[in-house]
Amino acid sequence: MAVGYKRLFAATLSGGFFFLPLCFSQQSPARPEKILTPEQKALQQKDMEYRAKRHSLQAQARQIFDAEMAHEKAGDCPDAQTTVDFNICYGKQAAITEQNLKSIEGIIRELLAPPPRMPGQPEADTPGSAGISLTPVHLLEEFDRVEQSWRQYRETACTAAFHQFSGGTGGPSFELQCELMLARSHMRELEMIYGQALRL
Repeated sequence: MAVGYKRLFAATLSGGFFFLPLCFSQQSPARPEKILTPEQKALQQKDMEYRAKRHSLQAQARQIFDAEMAHEKAGDCPDAQTTVDFNICYGKQAAITEQNLKSIEGIIRELLAPPPRMPGQPEADTPGSAGISLTPVHLLEEFDRVEQSWRQYRETACTAAFHQFSGGTGGPSFELQCELMLARSHMRELEMIYGQALRL
């Protein structure tokens, strides 16, 4: 008798498992397509343009960053022999690197800009699980303070590098080399701090 119940129970289970896929394989009725308002369509278009622009900016930043790191790895001014050669060479390379740094700073500023929002959507600092989430305006202000502080530091540090030569002819080239090295180091700092926006 007990064996009969076991067979009946097993048959019920296997039949149930056979029936389950049939239940789930039936298609649910199609949902009506959501019709967007003109404002929503405009926002959707702006959002697509915003994402495309971000992708382009990130690609530019990657190209600049990679070129600078490759140049650093190859070495600066390998053919310079005299103090004049070093002054000229480091001067040219420092100017290129400074322009690249400014380009990356500009890209970060653009990447910190807010995404498109619906009219009337508030923009305010909001609490997060680990603290306040700043608005894009406050993030930009913070970024500007970071860059201003770093530039003051670099000026002080590279002036100190110049003074190590006690007024000798090697001072200017060493100051330029300092500016060059610190600029590239700062690019790595920016990559670390703003990597989420840059996606480097």
